[in-house]
Amino acid sequence: MATIDAGDPSPEAIETERQMARLDLFRQAHGLVTDLEWGEAISVYDVLKVARFLEEKEEKD
Repeated sequence: MATIDAGDPSPEAIETERQMARLDLFRQAHGLVTDLEWGEAISVYDVLKVARFLEEKEEKD
């Protein structure tokens, strides 16, 4: 039976994977922020702050 050697991923594939991971992180942050009750409206900057927090937490783990 033949096997397929995919080799190392291309730089484009690595960049796409990095962007998808950041998108997942943003979605997690957005879900967290929108599920909480706030006294005022939330902005994209609030979501970005939470995403940065989650990213730092992932880097420490």
